[in-house]
Amino acid sequence: MSKQPENRDFFTWWKEDFAPALIAARKALEPHIRQWQQYAVAMNKALSEFIIEEHCERLELWAKFAEFYLQLKPYLNNITSGLSDPDFEIANDVVEWAHVFEAIDFQKDPNAITLLDVISNQAFQKSLVDFYASLTLDQNRLPLIKEALELHNKEHYAGSVCLLYVLIEGVFTESLEKAKYVSINQRKINPVKADGFINQKSNLTGLVPKLDHAITRQDQLKLYYTKIKTYELVAGDAEQTIPRTRNEILHGGSVSFNTEKRSAQLILWLYSIMLHMFES
Repeated sequence: MSKQPENRDFFTWWKEDFAPALIAARKALEPHIRQWQQYAVAMNKALSEFIIEEHCERLELWAKFAEFYLQLKPYLNNITSGLSDPDFEIANDVVEWAHVFEAIDFQKDPNAITLLDVISNQAFQKSLVDFYASLTLDQNRLPLIKEALELHNKEHYAGSVCLLYVLIEGVFTESLEKAKYVSINQRKINPVKADGFINQKSNLTGLVPKLDHAITRQDQLKLYYTKIKTYELVAGDAEQTIPRTRNEILHGGSVSFNTEKRSAQLILWLYSIMLHMFES
């Protein structure tokens, strides 16, 4: 832009230099200004059509959801905090957002709704039952699964815990048979090697021998088999694994296992084993 010389007065400089330069600049920019104005009008029209004509209902729904979320948030926070509990880490395998939303009851205090409510909720349990019903496993086991869930819901945890330990091993064992990792003959469970050789002299009784054999097959679930074997139902206590607590309870060595927490953990593990063994 022209700068006023020191030896010329302002009005002469404005008339002779600055004004003509400003007019020339405007003429040069005018087509671009006109084009930008056209763009702005077109964009405004398109945005109006987008909001008012096409997506008004969606935006209204989002506005309602934003308002609803403020009410929902404390319930979600309380439930999802349970997913961070190391004793319930397995819940991250099986609990879906749909299960969480179904468990929320706005008539209850947010602090009264926990992950345990999700596990005892009809939607979660129905998804477990329906998934098992879709599998090729023995369907005679299905009534037992339903009974275990019913015992849990009625707070008869001694019954649900014992039955769930049995179901976990039963599902796992039959899954190994379907995968041709074991051969069941006259109630003996013989390990099958990767080359198809059946060791008829070995009988895999108990959960740990079956897990150990599955680990030797070196498949994509190797780490998961190890997790079943070593997962601590009470974080930090190596004695509180599924196999060890199973043996202690079913052999009569423990009388303090009838809790909602233990029953809920085993429901999660039953579901997790089904999902991993048949979706891998």
